[in-house]
Amino acid sequence: MDTAIVAGIGSLRGLGSMQLRNVMGSGWPHLSRSISSRTGFRSRCAYPVTEWSSSGSKRLFHSSPFSLSERRISYRIAASASGKGKKLCPTNNVVSFKPEEQDALGLQTGKTALARKLSRFDSGEDAFFVSKIHDDSSVVTFGVADGVGGWAESGVDPADFSHALCSNMAQAALDWDTRLEKVRARTLMQAGYERCLADQSIFAGGSTASIGIAHGDGRVELANLGDSGSILCRLAAIHHYSIPQTHDFNTPYQLTLVPPLMRIQSSIFGGRVFEDLPYHANVTNLKMQHGDVLILATDGVLDNLFNQDILNIITEQMISIGAWDVTSEAGISVSAELDKFTHEGDFVPSPRVSTLANDPQSKQPIPNPQTRLHPLQSLLALTVVQQAKVASMDRHRDGPFAKQAQRYYPWDKWRGGKVDDICVVAVVAVEEEMAGS
Repeated sequence: MDTAIVAGIGSLRGLGSMQLRNVMGSGWPHLSRSISSRTGFRSRCAYPVTEWSSSGSKRLFHSSPFSLSERRISYRIAASASGKGKKLCPTNNVVSFKPEEQDALGLQTGKTALARKLSRFDSGEDAFFVSKIHDDSSVVTFGVADGVGGWAESGVDPADFSHALCSNMAQAALDWDTRLEKVRARTLMQAGYERCLADQSIFAGGSTASIGIAHGDGRVELANLGDSGSILCRLAAIHHYSIPQTHDFNTPYQLTLVPPLMRIQSSIFGGRVFEDLPYHANVTNLKMQHGDVLILATDGVLDNLFNQDILNIITEQMISIGAWDVTSEAGISVSAELDKFTHEGDFVPSPRVSTLANDPQSKQPIPNPQTRLHPLQSLLALTVVQQAKVASMDRHRDGPFAKQAQRYYPWDKWRGGKVDDICVVAVVAVEEEMAGS
């Protein structure tokens, strides 16, 4: 059986019983054992998992052509971020990748360390990148990184390493010669990490990383190191989510640059400096389809929103915008007009306040008419960031971080969200044959 997590009732409000049956499948009342019951696994999803029956579960003894795989998939990508303690601006805190105009997002420019710092997107210690591959126009890379805040206690700016890592991965992708070696998620992470180690302007630091490499046939390879992560949403259901890698509570796997003096001090006085490497990253291979939404996010999102929350936010936006259609006959399907929503300037409703991260009755748009000019992918990234920021400041709603804190340190009585830097990359898959039609 194929397993998927379906959107909550809040995102499918207004559907009749027949519509819900079409959306969730004929077996929707029967709930399977939750994935979180697996030994040693802590799921961010607080909702049960629904089984879907699928002919794809049959084991085959021969290969057969799949017509959809021959259609080229293009990826409409945007990033949104907001620094801790800073006001979120719907016009300044989001950027859409325009491959016809630019080669990459997230590159640091300038000859001096100060100039490179000033060229960064205002995202605090979080960073992101999107980049073409040097000689393969059908491939695009993207990712997020989160500077480990503990380095600030040693006088190191955690943002230096995370922003440099993303910039270096973007530049490595632009320099990549696919005739010599195919670009893979771990090797790209390794290339960016090695450039950080060789950068004399970076004294020390550490960062988590979650990156993806998407191909024109829909194949996407993801590599995740630490507690940043990824979620794939398809027609009101989650078809993939990453598992966080941690050494201990609030201690994620991390790429690090440790100065020699700190190594000596550690060996004399004790204590351990975590030095994880790109090959420790978990690798996942996906096949994106027309209308899929892939979210990559730092822990500023994942510590404050459960997977089910993110799914409901995406589902609510896709349906309200018109990118996913809801009918009594077909349930939820991809709109024939999906492509036009991904272009800047097309009329798209402003992102709405989620029913999960704020007042359950709130349906008011962000009070800024300029958000109507954003393409779909920008609205998705911006809305997830906005809802994560709302949840992070809500002292009465326990998110994933609060649940974990209560489990590990029950005497601390941690309640509410966790204020942090927040960063999201949103990827919308569009089938070009349908886009052309």
